[in-house]
Amino acid sequence: MNLLIYAGPGPWRDEALATAAQFVGQIATSVTLVTGGGIRNMELLDDAVVRLHLPPDVAVKRRVVEGSPQEAILMVADESVYDLVIFGRFQRPLERLLPLRRSDTLTRRLRSAVLRVSGPVRPVRRILLASGGDQHTFATARHAALIATPLGASVTLLHVVSQQPVVFEALAPLASDEAAFLSGDTPEAATLRQAAAWLRAQGIDVALRVRFGLVLDQILEELHEGDYDILALGTHHAAGPLDRVLLEDLTGDLLDRCPRTVLVARRIPHD
Repeated sequence: MNLLIYAGPGPWRDEALATAAQFVGQIATSVTLVTGGGIRNMELLDDAVVRLHLPPDVAVKRRVVEGSPQEAILMVADESVYDLVIFGRFQRPLERLLPLRRSDTLTRRLRSAVLRVSGPVRPVRRILLASGGDQHTFATARHAALIATPLGASVTLLHVVSQQPVVFEALAPLASDEAAFLSGDTPEAATLRQAAAWLRAQGIDVALRVRFGLVLDQILEELHEGDYDILALGTHHAAGPLDRVLLEDLTGDLLDRCPRTVLVARRIPHD
């Protein structure tokens, strides 16, 4: 895999490098380390090489770019095809509460999968994959497996059956039984079972969870209650224009509010 890692100055730099060091050496064939701020930050790239503990057969490139961290990442990301871009959260804890400060701006502009690191460094043991129940789930599962496999981490596939507030009550499902949903014949249930089977075939321990309610709230509640280390995002299925309006900002909202590291899989072209 060809990886791009931001190793320049930033509020979550140490956490990003420590998290990446857990698995990068086992999955990367080449790594590009980038920093913004010009040549004065070159020594940070040398420091990152030491911290990542990369084996000698992994090719390492260093790129020093003028400008902000976000500008540096975007510039270098356009120079090659990367399988995964890793960086720490650039907002400090209180900055994300400010108006018009969104965490997803950089993630939306990148064509590659993204691992946005946030929160205290944790051994990656449990990954929560939030699935919309559609075919995008399999792309997210593939990226989650790349991290889970070398670390022996488990993956929990979560689907939230959306129940909107009272104004949309007619659209809400009548049932809220997890076992009945998972054994049912809906396309979403079939997708969860198929994705779980694929992950198990990779040797990964898999669990299935279904929750009922507001999508954003339920994902964050499961993340907290299950004490997961990484949230992997699939694209929530938008069945029609109304769903699209309600769900189009889900990834951005999760990136804003999630206190843990977030994996956002590569986008799949629209059907």
